[in-house]
Amino acid sequence: MREFTFSIDYEAGTDPVMDVFVDHPSLVARGLHSCVNDEDFWRIERFSGPTAALDAVERLYLDQDVRTESVTEADCRATEHHDILERSDGERAVYTYVERISGGKSVEMLAGQYLPRGSLLCSRRVEGRQEWRILMRSDEKVGLLYDALSANLRSGLTFHVGHLRDADRWRHDSLGTVSLDPDQRTALRAAARHGYYRAPSEITLEELSSKLDVPRSTLSYRLRRAEEQLVTEYLDGV
Repeated sequence: MREFTFSIDYEAGTDPVMDVFVDHPSLVARGLHSCVNDEDFWRIERFSGPTAALDAVERLYLDQDVRTESVTEADCRATEHHDILERSDGERAVYTYVERISGGKSVEMLAGQYLPRGSLLCSRRVEGRQEWRILMRSDEKVGLLYDALSANLRSGLTFHVGHLRDADRWRHDSLGTVSLDPDQRTALRAAARHGYYRAPSEITLEELSSKLDVPRSTLSYRLRRAEEQLVTEYLDGV
């Protein structure tokens, strides 16, 4: 099997769902997508983050007037079905089926057009970026997918290519997310962003707590709890 990775950056105001991620940096979504044919596809996304962000995403998905599937200039005309599979504090799981698509192009549609049937798409959304990883039986036409994405994105979207290589590390459930408290997730992301986990560390815990305006003891507790859950989740999957 082969895998192709890439990401798309969204400027603020170009996509209402991605705007929620921009406004709520602790919101994260992981998805599985698959094409039924060139016009139909399904996906399941698990969202983790603050309740306000989850409620905003849910409202957008259930609003029949909001169309966010297309990554090209033309809007997608389609019939969309959305179901909330799970609703809890800190998480939502949403199933989507899109059929009879015409007009614009989504990533799923382009993958269905150029890649072998049965290809599996995984995605991750955070802040203003959606990262994609595609598992496929053959990469014979992946160059056509690359051309379609890199040359035809609508204004405000930027394409970044990742890699094309043999697939590895697919033993874990791509929808499996660690259910971190939003404060823990914010602390962990800030620590990584400011180099706390680099060797040598680029920032002390005191300096990081000052940047976040959080007491040192509180920040230390949030990081330890987040690290404990991440390590436990990883070892359970090994």
